[in-house]
Amino acid sequence: MDYDVIVIGARVAGSVLATLLGQRGHRVLLLERARFPSDTLSTHFFRAPAFQTFERVGVFEDVQRTAPALVSSFNDVDGHVFSEPVEGLNGFNCYLCVRRITLDAILAQRVRHQPTVELREGAQMDKLIWEAGRVVGARWREGRCDFEANARVVVGADGFYSRVAKQVNPAVERSEPVRRAMYYIYYQGLEHQPGPAAEFHFRGNHLVYVFPTDGELTLVAASVPIAEFDRFRRDPEGQLTAELEILPTLAPRLRRAERVGPVKGAGNIPGYMRVPYGPGWALAGDAEQVLDPWSGQGIDQASTHAVMLADALHAWLSEQMPWAQALAQYHESRNAFSLETYQRTCTLARDLRPMTRAALQRRG
Repeated sequence: MDYDVIVIGARVAGSVLATLLGQRGHRVLLLERARFPSDTLSTHFFRAPAFQTFERVGVFEDVQRTAPALVSSFNDVDGHVFSEPVEGLNGFNCYLCVRRITLDAILAQRVRHQPTVELREGAQMDKLIWEAGRVVGARWREGRCDFEANARVVVGADGFYSRVAKQVNPAVERSEPVRRAMYYIYYQGLEHQPGPAAEFHFRGNHLVYVFPTDGELTLVAASVPIAEFDRFRRDPEGQLTAELEILPTLAPRLRRAERVGPVKGAGNIPGYMRVPYGPGWALAGDAEQVLDPWSGQGIDQASTHAVMLADALHAWLSEQMPWAQALAQYHESRNAFSLETYQRTCTLARDLRPMTRAALQRRG
């Protein structure tokens, strides 16, 4: 089996990339170890950059219908309460929060409508195939059966634990140790602040988010310094409850709502930016860049990078540019879009208080 591109991982970055390449007629094999609908650890909050990507892919209206548009920001900063309208790029004056079990299924369904893209679920990538120092294909397993295919390029869009990245061993341009832990849960029947609003509750170096999401649920998440991770890991239910009970504008509403599902979270997310391409391979999404999730930038970043990579690969596959020029352009575009956000996210992950103090000063 021969393809133009093999993409490993079919969540946000992988599905967007495969769809955009398929729209241009390129033959794409998309391998995903899960089966959709399938959830994954994420706070699933996104803004105008992701909206623009979803418009280009052709799913924005489907995504928008699933959850309420969050048109204002409700802020409680150490007892100082203020609300502001959301002002986004290109008229996208809202935020959205859509669970990954919903969002990723919409993107996967869009992929299935591309005649030149083959999506294989339950497919676990095993090894890359190399020839003369260049990646030329991939081997994978489905159940008890082994498969392999060749391609002009293999893309790792397989997340934080990327097997592709481990095998190509990309250089790391920037890195930051783990600074924070994130835990979240869903509530049903939670009264929303007017708007509805995306809520941000700051207490010192702690942050609690409240985002109405799809399925008539509300995501409630807490970001805490990594020094408190061990305490949270031993008792996530108790520690998250204690984190929420001290918030006077939120706690009374939570008591009148119902918790849905278990507490989920992690305290192992560092920051890094990797060189995102090499001979016969490229990386997208969390395989090439990760930021501390406190800033909620993951989906915006991954979706935008997938568009950039799709444009670069199309330029190369259609012989408009040589490989080195096209992929260097992807690299440069990624850094131009992401470097400031990366540095701000990593710097403030150490301590949110300089940001909140500045915010209060600007508002008098």
